Order: sequence, then structure tokens, then C-alpha cells
Amino acid sequence: MKKFLIAVLILLSFNSFSQKNNKKTIYKKKALVEKTIINNWQKYSKSFEYADYDKIVSFFTYPVTFSLFGEPMVIKNEDELVKVYKYLRNNLQNDYKYSMLDKSRIVWLSKELVLFDATYSRFDSNYRRIYKGRGLYMYKLVDKKWKMFSVSNIPIIKPKKKG
Repeated sequence: MKKFLIAVLILLSFNSFSQKNNKKTIYKKKALVEKTIINNWQKYSKSFEYADYDKIVSFFTYPVTFSLFGEPMVIKNEDELVKVYKYLRNNLQNDYKYSMLDKSRIVWLSKELVLFDATYSRFDSNYRRIYKGRGLYMYKLVDKKWKMFSVSNIPIIKPKKKG
């Protein structure tokens, strides 16, 4: 009976140890994905800065939903997406030079679906901020790569001043 109890205790300790390692592995995988998403967004932003439309479309999977102008638009292919980005680039703030990510948050919706909530600033050639925006970018895992399939802008809510 003692041998049986010892064996059970040993098995339970191995099981507990493997669960802890499994949780660590899951956290490491999530952290790696989150780093990948942030890096992809920054590369996407750099592509936007340089008006590199071929590179921009490489970050997406189709169809893409855009909710930037009130009514959502569904974009079915790369050609349509390039037209949207050319329009956006031609209608930016005067003297736009580049964008920087101010802060971000990732919300896991499933193992293959995440929401990237990004607050960013646009700067002019004199390094002055000319715009602050917030976007929601939906990513999904497609052929082992994280691709955007939805872009929405949302207003930045400023806290009310007391007094």
C-alpha cells in the first residue's frame, strides 16, 4: 500500500509539474505572437510612410473590412486595397512624414484571432506631432502568418477635466 501511495504521489507531482510547464509554454507562445503582431504593424506603418503599396497589401488577407469613413467597406482583392491606400496617402495631414506607435494592447479572441488596439501619432518633417489616432486592427492566422483582415478607426476619448 505504501508503494502504491508513493507511486500516486510521484505521478501527481509529475502531472502538476507538466501543467506548470505547459502554462509557461502557452505564455511564451502568446508573448511571441504578440511581439510578431507589433512588429508586423510597425512594418505595415513603415510601408504606409513610404507609400510602398506592394508591401502594404502583403500584410492583409481577403476580404478586408475597412471602417474608416463611416460606412464599412469590404475590399475583395489587392487592386482595390491599393486604391484605398493611395486615396488615404493623398489625403493625409499636410507635411506628413512618418508615424509612431504610442501604445498598444492585444486582445486574444481565439488561438487564431487577435485584436490589435493601437494608438499612434503622425509627425511632420520637423518632428512635430500633427495627428493622434487610434485604430483597431483584426489579425488572423493564415498559413502560419498573422494577417490583417479588418481596419477600423475609433475616436480617442479624452478624459473630462475636473473643475
